Amino acid sequence: MAVNIGNRRELFWDDHLIDTERTTAVSQIMHPVLKETLMYFDRPEDGQTISYPTLVKVDDTWRMYYIAWGDTDWGVGKVRLCVVESKDGIHWTRPSLGQYEEDGSFDNNIVLTGDLLEDNAFVFNDPNPACPPEQKFKILTSTHVEVDGKKKRGLWCLVSPDGYHFELSHLVTTYGAFDTNNTVHWDGKRYVAYVRNYHNIVSDKMSGHVDFDGISDISDFDVPWPDLNKGTRDVRVIYSEDFVHWTEPQRILFNDDNDWPMYTNQVIPYERAPHMLIGFPTRYRERKEWTPCFDQLPGAEGRKIIINSAKAENREAFTVTDCLFMCSRDTLHWHRWREAFMTPGYEETDNWVYGDCYPSYNLIDTGDGTYSIYTVDAHRAYGKPKPLNRWEIRKDGFACYTAGADEKVLVTKPLVFEGSKLHLNFSGSAFGYIYVDLLDEDGNPISGESFEVFGDTIDREVFFADGSDFSAFAGKPVRIRFRMSDVKLYSMKFE
Repeated sequence: MAVNIGNRRELFWDDHLIDTERTTAVSQIMHPVLKETLMYFDRPEDGQTISYPTLVKVDDTWRMYYIAWGDTDWGVGKVRLCVVESKDGIHWTRPSLGQYEEDGSFDNNIVLTGDLLEDNAFVFNDPNPACPPEQKFKILTSTHVEVDGKKKRGLWCLVSPDGYHFELSHLVTTYGAFDTNNTVHWDGKRYVAYVRNYHNIVSDKMSGHVDFDGISDISDFDVPWPDLNKGTRDVRVIYSEDFVHWTEPQRILFNDDNDWPMYTNQVIPYERAPHMLIGFPTRYRERKEWTPCFDQLPGAEGRKIIINSAKAENREAFTVTDCLFMCSRDTLHWHRWREAFMTPGYEETDNWVYGDCYPSYNLIDTGDGTYSIYTVDAHRAYGKPKPLNRWEIRKDGFACYTAGADEKVLVTKPLVFEGSKLHLNFSGSAFGYIYVDLLDEDGNPISGESFEVFGDTIDREVFFADGSDFSAFAGKPVRIRFRMSDVKLYSMKFE
């Protein structure tokens, strides 16, 4: 059955539209490019280290909320939710909110600290038209709240009219661990949230390899906790129409069999193709023993201090992290690339640690056909200012189908489109090319071939050599064939 794509932008990221038997071009993950360091987090309220930068658009201003950890050598202790702001994604300033005292002054950018903030806080500017103004901004955070004389643990919601002054609202769910950035978006009909949990856990309390379903009553902490680090971190999805009543979590499904620990999810709707979700999960890799490679990594002495310290867990010395790219068309099933989207990079003093490659939630369109992604790096370099680094990625350019010097073809499944013009996002060499023609459902040619398409642009219109356009084939099931060499093809759109 033909897939109706209408005139929406389609991305060449997965094989949903690809006839894999007829296609010889190869799917390839792409990588963002580090562009510049924009500022340093070096104020007393920034603590020892920074986690979970979250970008929130408010009118014409971007806010970057972040967790500032610690007042000790191990980056633990006091936790603060802070914010910096920018009009263009390049120049960032700290608002003086005057809400909390830090280092003897109220002149700081602390949004929230205290008993309600324990590990994380995801800030959401709710676009639901039915959302009450006093709840326009929401925080999802894992914490303990006293209910009927007992502290109840779970994922809680805080609300605010302005994104600066929050108050406790209600419990979202207790089914999960939530010890990361738990994200949410509004898809036009319902809220979709992605939360942390663990599976394959073994403990004295449980039989066999099971999931961790949370502990809602803090009195349960008197019994032995399962060692969650012996399980596998995963991502689960929940749904709600009103942000109050939520479904039970389902573990998201991948196109591969790798049971990798997924430390974050960073799932967002992709603005250039809203039917697609994209995610940038940080992948967690804990090695189990010291080897000569650790001796040669930057910060080897610091790792040894961690191992010999009673204050830290050995996994903090043995773990490194990178970042993957994934996409979904239905919220539950995900196409995930096995190769890293972001890596710790060439070895330097403060990288190749547990805390590398935590990209920002959300993207900023900074022009010139690119999006900006942000990281706050040097995560384990306690006592040092933390750099806010800006990376660029081509629009639609998270993955592609590519051909090398030898000519390859990409052939779609039968599609139904609307419009008379076809636009491509692609990059090639001076010798690279794409030719386009149309086939019937059985794979027989039904059009002439296009003029040669070459260059490097996010928007190039395709013209037929005989002067016709695509209108004669609109509304009919057709296959599109791309014959190409030394080129990367990212997306297409009819209009």
